[in-house]
Amino acid sequence: MQPPGIVQPPGTTQPSGPDLNAQPLRFLSAYWTVWQGLGSRLHQVLQAEHDLDLRTFIVLSHLQQTPVTPSQLAAVLDLPRYEVARVLRRLEERGALTRTLLPGDARRHALQATASGADLWRAALHTAERSAAPTVTALGPDLDALTAALERLTTLTHPEATP
Repeated sequence: MQPPGIVQPPGTTQPSGPDLNAQPLRFLSAYWTVWQGLGSRLHQVLQAEHDLDLRTFIVLSHLQQTPVTPSQLAAVLDLPRYEVARVLRRLEERGALTRTLLPGDARRHALQATASGADLWRAALHTAERSAAPTVTALGPDLDALTAALERLTTLTHPEATP
């Protein structure tokens, strides 16, 4: 069917639209829809209950391990360094992280969560798990395989970001 106001020349056929079931469009559409729904829900609940956005929660998650530099965080999370700096500033203002000068380089800092940052992260993790549970548990035994496939894609698309 022709959209209103567009005249089809005589003797021509209307081109068909994209096959939404063909790969990779099928994968990209599904990935986008899941990310928008799940990401939006997680963002809203983390903001409401902990005053954290999803990006800040993910950064704080990475600060729970061994000390990491801002540039390492930027690489692992595939974020611009200025965006990582903004997130770190907000976490620092909340007392959730410490910066320690790296020996031999007064310009570089190692970052680590403080005790209050670890408490904030544990509470936010519980909230995120509770919020995501209905979606991820619906996958049942496919959850591990899907997670492994997404991790494999991460190594293919961002080899420098793998920890």
